[in-house]
Amino acid sequence: MRRFILVDDDPLNNFLTKMILKKTFGEIRVHDFIVPEDGLEFLKFEGAKNDTKTKTILFLDINMPTLSGWEFLEAFELLDASVKEQYTIYILSSSINLSDINFAKANHLVSGFIEKPLNKAKLINILG
Repeated sequence: MRRFILVDDDPLNNFLTKMILKKTFGEIRVHDFIVPEDGLEFLKFEGAKNDTKTKTILFLDINMPTLSGWEFLEAFELLDASVKEQYTIYILSSSINLSDINFAKANHLVSGFIEKPLNKAKLINILG
């Protein structure tokens, strides 16, 4: 079963993303967080007890009020390697700022940049 984590302060976007994921992949497991710090805590806890070999896809927004996506990545970088290796991170953002896109491409933790809204075609393009 595919697993996803959404870290985005917009509950409506999280709802829509979950619907697209379910429509595309059927049975999935999704955890969504509108407070990025809660998402980080979940990663620490879940990552420490996760015994599956399948990576969890994490969709991360950039512009959030308490902790930006970039700050989230800085905190993620500090997690234990055994936790970090369990996640594949994609930036999912409405930003069309070229510096954000280039920063995401240059960051070794980020597997790709996806412009909101997520749709089935974009999902299939990145995840097959």
